[in-house]
Amino acid sequence: MMAEEKFQLLVVSDLDGTLLDHHDYSFEEVLPVLDRLDENGIPLVINTSKTRAEWLAMRGQFGNLDPFVVENGSAIYDGNEVQVFGLPRAEILEKLKPLRGLYKYQGYSDVSLTEIMEWTGLGRQEAERSADRHFSEPLMWQDTAEREEEFCQKIEERGLMTLRGGRFLHVLGKTDKGKPLEHLREDKVAIIALGDRQNDLAMLEAADIGVVIATDDDFFLEADDVLRSSESGPRGWAQMMTKILDQLNIPPRQLDHG
Repeated sequence: MMAEEKFQLLVVSDLDGTLLDHHDYSFEEVLPVLDRLDENGIPLVINTSKTRAEWLAMRGQFGNLDPFVVENGSAIYDGNEVQVFGLPRAEILEKLKPLRGLYKYQGYSDVSLTEIMEWTGLGRQEAERSADRHFSEPLMWQDTAEREEEFCQKIEERGLMTLRGGRFLHVLGKTDKGKPLEHLREDKVAIIALGDRQNDLAMLEAADIGVVIATDDDFFLEADDVLRSSESGPRGWAQMMTKILDQLNIPPRQLDHG
């Protein structure tokens, strides 16, 4: 695909269950690969269901200043600039009102910060950042799978869409994690995308190289023409990125021997 011409690599990655461990949010395994990307001038664009506040609070740990995408493809931030692909949260909540009482679910807007902490396992400050949403409403679905399908159809009829993540059913505008890749793509830019859940599928399909990171439960992401890791979470991310970078002859990290 790219062997005969020069290209610029761009890595786009999900966070939870991919770059971060799904349970304790650790990421030590990926740090040597992140150093390798940095040394070779390869940007890492985070494409997450998390909020802007959440990523800004943690990205210093990664030494990352690249553009980032939040709330399942709803907006991309690049320095002081923002490109919005979704809808304002207030508009989403207004469109959800007629469905209240018809289905069993609770959204972030329905519960206290304490309940969000219980749902996510986050501390208070982290939960506050998770609740600082501008373009989406995460729902904790409490009805049947059949009713969920019916609910999603009604959501679409109202000009919205749903994406199923690892914990939540996200309601947002007509966008997904793949849409911002069109904005990021430039001439002779090859995109590697990594994700693990259904809400990552559009991103994987929009990339030149899509990588499905294995999960530690029974979930299997149905996707065509993708690579798959044997390890889950950050270990799987590091495994696959190392393999891809080696195959593309990207120089390994140069260790300082003093």
